[in-house]
Amino acid sequence: MTTTTGRPGAAPLPDGADAPGRTSRPGSDDPLADGTDGGEVLVVGGLRLDEAAGRVERDGEEIRLTRRERELLRYFMANPRRVLSKTQILDRVWRDDTPGRGNVVELYVSYLRRKIDRGRTPMLHTLRGVGYVLRPAT
Repeated sequence: MTTTTGRPGAAPLPDGADAPGRTSRPGSDDPLADGTDGGEVLVVGGLRLDEAAGRVERDGEEIRLTRRERELLRYFMANPRRVLSKTQILDRVWRDDTPGRGNVVELYVSYLRRKIDRGRTPMLHTLRGVGYVLRPAT
């Protein structure tokens, strides 16, 4: 049996291997459009999201997030180093359930940034006029 990384055009992985930075958990049925299965542990640098436990840590310190903040972080972590536009984020995280969507992305990115980057090297970056990107702290 061969496992894929969940990204279109990605090369298959050997049996039992997971995509880099991810640990699969069987039995999840909450797929994201980007191929993650919703029951994983996502890791980007010192940031860790255990989806099954609903737990987020940075450098071993627990960070408490709301459900929506966790969904936003999950999308960023499933796409590390990839610039995500405001439209992509709205479509994948909010899925048309936010009336007057205006600045909701900016607002939640600022909430998330305060929580994951406070007192640390920033991981969540804004590319003006383009979007947002999550990069491991260097």
